Amino acid sequence: MAKPANIAENISLTSIMIHEVLMCAMCLQIAIRLIFHSGRFEWAMAYFFCILVYGLLIRFGKANKNPVFYRIRLLWNVIAMNFAFTSIKSIVPLIGAPISDSALANIDVFIIGQDLSILAQTVYSKPLTEIMSLGYMLFIVFLSFAFLYYGSGDIRRLTVFCVGIFSLYGIGISGYTIVPAEGPYVHFAELYSKPIEGYLFTSLNALMVKLGSSRFDVFPSLHVGVGLYLLLFFRRWSRSLYHAYLVPFILLTISTVYLRYHYVTDILCGAPLGALCYWGSVVFAKRIGFTEDHSISREEDYDFQPAK
Repeated sequence: MAKPANIAENISLTSIMIHEVLMCAMCLQIAIRLIFHSGRFEWAMAYFFCILVYGLLIRFGKANKNPVFYRIRLLWNVIAMNFAFTSIKSIVPLIGAPISDSALANIDVFIIGQDLSILAQTVYSKPLTEIMSLGYMLFIVFLSFAFLYYGSGDIRRLTVFCVGIFSLYGIGISGYTIVPAEGPYVHFAELYSKPIEGYLFTSLNALMVKLGSSRFDVFPSLHVGVGLYLLLFFRRWSRSLYHAYLVPFILLTISTVYLRYHYVTDILCGAPLGALCYWGSVVFAKRIGFTEDHSISREEDYDFQPAK
């Protein structure tokens, strides 16, 4: 196999990358709104600290070309993303953003005439709910596996993966704070005539959502957005994972409405956002000269000069 093409013109693995810009922008807008709307400097300082860590990792990354340090810089995004996501339930009430469930529900009515989660009650059954709950849960399984798989593999592929997925999280979590909503299961609670009942997976999924939800994590649907990003990324870079995830992704998309977690509007915004960020990752991969053929992992080749 030919030696992989390395870093294309004007691109280096030590440069500032778009996902870092978007994650920092997310942290900055939250911190500023916290200061001006609530005066809660402790929360604002936590977000400023995240920005500081990004700055230090980027600054030392330019001077320190050690691939282990660079891998840490990429995977720091996992910590920053999880902090931002889990803090949403606490900061949204502090920043003064109005709850947008009514607006999202009205958009659904404008587009399709009614709320699909209410209509879905006509086909509710325990076996179907069990299948939908399993599909919803498998998102976390595949997402976690993707981070472990790419995080321990080829550093170029990890870079491409991170550029796309954390750009998506940076935009999506900002959306949670700008258009906060709790979802149909809260907004339409009194209109449902049938409870969501199933078996083991239904109970496990309900527990997972209860423990992991950030309460206002509705618009856009990052389950669908990130799920589509994973599916497209797998299709290009890990075809066996693509085949394994195709059916679970379809179930995930349907289950977000069936299980009353999302409005259709959330999905219609989340899916294009996921596709856009995937396209951005492909553009980035081409700019650094990394293609599907470059599947080896060679840490010593991590900072090549442009091919002549």
